[in-house]
Amino acid sequence: MSGLEPTLFDSYRELYRPYVNAVNLRLAKYNLYTTQWSVLRLVNDLNSCTSAEIAKEMRVEKPSITPTIKKLIELGFVEVTQGEDKREKYVRLSHKGKEVYRSIQQELATFLNGLTEGINEEDLKTTRDVLNQILENLFR
Repeated sequence: MSGLEPTLFDSYRELYRPYVNAVNLRLAKYNLYTTQWSVLRLVNDLNSCTSAEIAKEMRVEKPSITPTIKKLIELGFVEVTQGEDKREKYVRLSHKGKEVYRSIQQELATFLNGLTEGINEEDLKTTRDVLNQILENLFR
């Protein structure tokens, strides 16, 4: 270790909570939190997926996804349909969910652009690559 690693992780820890709180403030008007938004984004990206697929992509256990999906159903943001196998259920965005997704995406894009203001594209790419490499190392 070069002595920089603890500073990197300390910086990440100091950034994480205020970032989540700021995003949650923007999501509150949609009755969502960051975890629910993450699931909504994933369902949008995958178009239609099972809760097992969501859990795998989010690196959590399937039972921890169930309450999030239930909340998104209650809000009318997702629909669940039966798969060919009766045990399999597919989650997809509802019409309302697609509208809410677009609204949130636009609002958060503006917010995130403000957060990265003054940081050049190359530095942003390097930071993303470094964080992805740390994540990969963590799961080895």
